[in-house]
Amino acid sequence: MKRIILIFLTVATFSGLSFGQDASEMLEEKIGAVVTVAVYKNQLAKNALGFRGESATETAYEEALDLAGAQSTGSGFIIKKNGKYYVVTNAHVVETASDEAGSIYVFTINRNKYEVSVLGGDSFYDIALLEFVNNPGAEIATMDFTDSEPRIGQKVYAIGNPLGEYPYSVSDGIISAKNRVRGGQTGKFGFLQTTATLIWGNSGGPLVNEEGEVVGVNSQIAFANLPDGSQILQSQINFALEADISEKLVDDIIKNAGRVERAYLGIELSQSYSYQQAGYDNYYYTEIDELPKLSAVIPGSPAYARLSDKTGAFVTAVDGNEVNNLEEALGELEKVKPGRDVSLTLKEGYSTSTLTIPSRELTNDELMSLARYVLDKNPDINVDYNHPQVSFTMGNSDMYYYENEKKQYRQNKRSGNATQQYFILAAGLHVEGDPNMWIVEDFTNLGAALRLSGMTGAIDYYVFPAGGTEDDLQVARQYLSGREDILQSTLWY
Repeated sequence: MKRIILIFLTVATFSGLSFGQDASEMLEEKIGAVVTVAVYKNQLAKNALGFRGESATETAYEEALDLAGAQSTGSGFIIKKNGKYYVVTNAHVVETASDEAGSIYVFTINRNKYEVSVLGGDSFYDIALLEFVNNPGAEIATMDFTDSEPRIGQKVYAIGNPLGEYPYSVSDGIISAKNRVRGGQTGKFGFLQTTATLIWGNSGGPLVNEEGEVVGVNSQIAFANLPDGSQILQSQINFALEADISEKLVDDIIKNAGRVERAYLGIELSQSYSYQQAGYDNYYYTEIDELPKLSAVIPGSPAYARLSDKTGAFVTAVDGNEVNNLEEALGELEKVKPGRDVSLTLKEGYSTSTLTIPSRELTNDELMSLARYVLDKNPDINVDYNHPQVSFTMGNSDMYYYENEKKQYRQNKRSGNATQQYFILAAGLHVEGDPNMWIVEDFTNLGAALRLSGMTGAIDYYVFPAGGTEDDLQVARQYLSGREDILQSTLWY
């Protein structure tokens, strides 16, 4: 099966269009709630979140915004919950920010600069919530999420700081589709598709209706891959996380001290594809599994007693809702509240059965168990579970190591110093120029990174030898199928 790939990049907006008088008044009233988010200190990889008298328009545009020293920028908007001000933005805007004080600031409409910190967020939905270190000034305004169902064809406006150079830019458009599912590592479900033009830098800004209510959080734009490898911006295909999902996540983050509650079953679902190369730059995948497969059950999990003898069966439905691939299975599982029973419909040969599995809340213990389970699948490394960091030694390793000169992975059999200790500093998917890597400080962090990255079919690790220097940092890859020519997209839930 040959795939035509649309690449969706995280971003956001400007187009010089005219607006009616009512829209102008609304925008002038609400524009003071929009901020520019600037990150001044970065780290090696991302933090896995979820598992930070005159008219307003005259003030906004009277001087240029000074972002000197900022390493990256995005957009956001201010809300008020329980008497406290917060800034909503995208997770990808702040995931690489350092935990040090002074790493993240927001700029308000009169260019006042306020330090903020990340309260929490959710990388699956690409949303983050920031809190002010000190109280903001009187110049700020706030926005509210809409409680109305968005309608196809509804007029909307996107506000933000495109390219980090044009704060308070506004573009208009309509809602062209709802509940879109994204195919990347993060930013998965529940996105509005809109024609309000977005571009880099407006990530995290608001998409508002004609009443000035937030209908979505601007998150992604679409690019089309051409046969020659070049890409074309699809300016009429833009995405914003729907307001009802956004507000539920925000409330969850505030209620649970930065964390989003998720259910845990302890199942591994996978879908495999055979890698085929056609020429130097062209490749395609041939489907091996036409449906998600229950490939494993994690020992000690809620599902183990009911499903340990069902591995190899295909999953056709979750809670009675048909699923045809891993993305759809994940979408259904994301609806499950911790503590609720979940039904899985399984197909084994010509027979079908439906089993009910209890769930419990996903905690650090379950993430740690997942990390151990995945690492133990590689028999050529010996993990030191007594060390607080993720540490291992290896003899003959079947992991693949990145060669920068050739820009490809090669299998590197290591038979030398089996006592050399290595540390995993980050995990995810290493793509040259645009790595999606998540900080690993302990086994819990690794479990979160695995959940975010497993559906790519491979896990990349930043590996560092004990006593090494900066030049000794390597990128190692673990193919979840155990084979370079088989892509096994994997979901742990």
